[in-house]
Amino acid sequence: MKYESRNNLFGIIKYWAAYAVLMLHYDGIWRIRRGYMYEVETVFQRVTFFPPVIIFLTISGFLTAGSLARSSGMKEFFVKKIQRIYIPLWISTVIYLITYLVIAKEYIDGSILIWLITSILGVAYTPSCLKDFATGSANGVLWTVTVLIELYILTGLTWKYIKRVRGWMWPVLILPGLALINILSQYLSNNVLGSGWCKLLERSFIPYAIFFFIGMAAFLFQDKLGKLLLILGIAAVASILIYDRMGLPDYGYYTGIIRGVCTAVAAVGIGSWSPDRIGDHGLAGVFGLFSRIDFTYEMYLYQWLIFNVLVAMGLYDTMEWDVLHDAIIWQTLGVAVSVWAISYLGRKSVSWHRDK
Repeated sequence: MKYESRNNLFGIIKYWAAYAVLMLHYDGIWRIRRGYMYEVETVFQRVTFFPPVIIFLTISGFLTAGSLARSSGMKEFFVKKIQRIYIPLWISTVIYLITYLVIAKEYIDGSILIWLITSILGVAYTPSCLKDFATGSANGVLWTVTVLIELYILTGLTWKYIKRVRGWMWPVLILPGLALINILSQYLSNNVLGSGWCKLLERSFIPYAIFFFIGMAAFLFQDKLGKLLLILGIAAVASILIYDRMGLPDYGYYTGIIRGVCTAVAAVGIGSWSPDRIGDHGLAGVFGLFSRIDFTYEMYLYQWLIFNVLVAMGLYDTMEWDVLHDAIIWQTLGVAVSVWAISYLGRKSVSWHRDK
């Protein structure tokens, strides 16, 4: 299946999602340490109106289907995912560990070894020794990364069956079924499960699969949908705006299922639009830059390190909101770009020596 993977809007939308997650966490920590503030609440409402994690999961579903379609087999797919997901993750684990040994050395005990193992595996976890340090979260691995790794494994192993599913089954059985699972997950979390099981559910792909597979379905049937995919994306945005304006109820795990599904359809419908007729010039070339120069994953990996350093230094309790806001953005970008650039040059160097 042929698809223009560069000159689309996915790159731009992914950067928005990364910024939104950064602000979501920033505002959350501010609330805990500084309390209510109008500017903080305004930013929080803006970045959560279209839940960024849903955007991230849906685009990942679309791009993962594309990667699977282009791969010669499971081995090639998993090798690519290890290179893109795990190698940056292992680098970040080393950087986190060194940082904690410097700024939190009086807190460190044997439980840091468990954190080291879980981080290497890609499992979100905070060791007991750091629960009272800074933000109370040591995660370089966000729970969304853990969920995505599970989905990569699941879809990589079952891709030959996924692509054989008949078209009518997606809107009639598969996606509605996954939506019901999302709703049921929320019910179980609220009324049945204990805290330990709730945490396991939060770290599993089960409640979030609906959003990832909306992205996969969009890739599989993009040729048949054609321009309808973009129209559906625009209609989904309008639907959220109207639904929110009317103040109607919504229920689901992580976010209301209506908001979540509409966000997913909007992300994949609008994001997959590609002005391919212009080639690599004009707007298409600009769009392509956001896909070719993609350090959004690094923004996810290192933001919690920035938060912990700022809190440990006392800056979170003393700096003005706008100054701290800018500092967090530029520091996160600085670390993310630096690590991405070093990794990129390293890959190019290895490729050059191999070719030589």
